[in-house]
Amino acid sequence: MRASTANKATHSQLRQHNRQLLLRAIYEGVADNRAALAQETQLAKPTVSELIGELIDEGLLVEEGRGQSTRGGGKRPRLLRFVPAARQVIGVSISEDHIMAALAYLDGRIVARHYTDLGGARGEDVIAAVGETINGLIAQLDAPLLCIGLGVAGVVDAGAGTVIHAPHLDWAQVPLARLVAGMYDTPAYLAHSTALVAMAEYVYGPTEPVHCFAVVRVGSGVGVGLVINGAIYHGGGEIGPLRVGDGLGSLDTLLGWPCVRQRAEALRREHTPSLLPGEDEPLSYLHIRHAADNGDRAALALRDELSRHLAQVFAWITGLLTPDHVALAGPITDLGEPLLEQAAAYTREWVGAGPLRPVSFSLAEAPSLVAVGAIAQALHRELGLV
Repeated sequence: MRASTANKATHSQLRQHNRQLLLRAIYEGVADNRAALAQETQLAKPTVSELIGELIDEGLLVEEGRGQSTRGGGKRPRLLRFVPAARQVIGVSISEDHIMAALAYLDGRIVARHYTDLGGARGEDVIAAVGETINGLIAQLDAPLLCIGLGVAGVVDAGAGTVIHAPHLDWAQVPLARLVAGMYDTPAYLAHSTALVAMAEYVYGPTEPVHCFAVVRVGSGVGVGLVINGAIYHGGGEIGPLRVGDGLGSLDTLLGWPCVRQRAEALRREHTPSLLPGEDEPLSYLHIRHAADNGDRAALALRDELSRHLAQVFAWITGLLTPDHVALAGPITDLGEPLLEQAAAYTREWVGAGPLRPVSFSLAEAPSLVAVGAIAQALHRELGLV
């Protein structure tokens, strides 16, 4: 790269950083006028005035009213207000059987959702379905589209915006962010689904501050997302291929839905009669939950097995990171609180009292958490707001 080109890139990046700094200060209520912004951010007053003028011209900020004058007198400052409805953002969650997308304003407030059943679609057909799902929300825009966030379970290179490997979608080396950005001529950002659940829970979840927060997401595979001191550290959280114990297999073979189905059928045959659906009938976690709640031996045995396998993951996280909180996410949450309570009890039993601080557990059950996290990530990448 030539020096002049490098200098231009550096100047552009610095300018973008300063814009985000000012916008975030107003968004978070740290400062509400130009003088206060200059003092808070340590930027020169002419720089602040120029960038604030740009943000006003773009509709992201408005001036309204005047604040109090300083003790030394002088003109009362013009107050600045962030405009959440100036732009909208779309977040997209892509799983093995459906696509869930959400449309939100810049403060994260969701105004519309769109669901697409994949019906067994794979490969390029899934990419087409992503476009159809986004189109369903584009039709509902009432402000310019700022950017699009995307979440996929699998091996993801978030920086490059590429899905390296997602076998449940028959995807390999798919430049998803570039493809979507090209479709809509707007920035698109990609991340692993579990990292986005962690992002959603941290940004929009419980308000209690946490030092270390972990999410374990279980669906067709197993993923982990971490938030440490406000930063998303784990960006590509597939841990399903990890093998557990002698001859037990991988976490995917113990907790992944395809293997859970097989184990449910084996236990149904072992414990007859059973309330679990037969081999040729549809089965879901809700079926297992209903059967377990009614004392079905096969369902109770399956829930106990799953809770023990989950506890191993919880114990690893607890022992290594001593988190304040661990949340369980994904389709497995349909098994409800009894599963979580059993897994938490096994975790505490295996970890022991020791020097670890107490850890709490919860279910992250909202069906659109990945899409919400994709919105938060896109806002962070584009405007630096969260």
